[in-house]
Amino acid sequence: MKSFKKIAALLCAFVIAFSAVSFAFAQSAETEEPLNLLLLGDSITQGFGIVNRDEASYGRIVADTNGYGYKNYAKVAYNTTDMLEMIKSGKIDDDIRNADIINISIGSNNYLANDDVVMIVIGALLGYNNRQLDEIAQWIYEDYNKIYDEIRRLNPDATLIFNNIYCAWKGIGYIPFHKATDRINAALEKFKADHPDDIIILDIASVITGHGEYVAADSVHPNAAGNVAIAKQLLKLLKDLGLGEKTEPAVNAEGIDYNFYQEEFGKFAGTLIWMIVSTLTLHF
Repeated sequence: MKSFKKIAALLCAFVIAFSAVSFAFAQSAETEEPLNLLLLGDSITQGFGIVNRDEASYGRIVADTNGYGYKNYAKVAYNTTDMLEMIKSGKIDDDIRNADIINISIGSNNYLANDDVVMIVIGALLGYNNRQLDEIAQWIYEDYNKIYDEIRRLNPDATLIFNNIYCAWKGIGYIPFHKATDRINAALEKFKADHPDDIIILDIASVITGHGEYVAADSVHPNAAGNVAIAKQLLKLLKDLGLGEKTEPAVNAEGIDYNFYQEEFGKFAGTLIWMIVSTLTLHF
């Protein structure tokens, strides 16, 4: 009988201890803070190809899917220097410090929003300005490293994910666009080689290039479907990194496609410009 009482007492003690541990784990799981996702960059990251960018850009979709905290400081027409200056301004220091994942897409506007963009495009079409194109790529590469240094000064631990750049155009427009994107992506690969264990590249080029159904009416930015496709690509990467569990995007708000030309120039003139650009880029 005494032995039985001892066994019963041990069993009771085990049950109590097990319950306490289980409760502690449950409490820990319930109070665990969500990861914070921070987006920096240009209009691609901002979601310029849709009307409701705050609700349906790819970053918001990823954050909603995985339950992340979410901040997006991407700005239309930003080049690498603009982004570097924003980081150095100190205005977003706290968000950089608090970020667990930082996703960056930048570099296109060093070409597209350049003051000399018309001559850059003409030169690329005629093949006489390779040196100028290479100099812009070197500028991008150097700024990538400066951006990296500034982010790591504030946050040495966040996962840094840089997007490569797609080529949205075909036809005659393909010539200058692919010359630029090839150089940007080469600069990005060179930058990654400088930090092989600390930089991850998200391949959105394979998602968007050659897929006109993912490109907005402006022939440049991802549309609603394109943002969902990029979100899916990022979710897969995050799962592989152990930073998320889901790969199917949770679309809480359907994206509304945005026609920049019609909104900017009115329906008649905007439609005319849209058709001219679509013809030059073979995008309809």
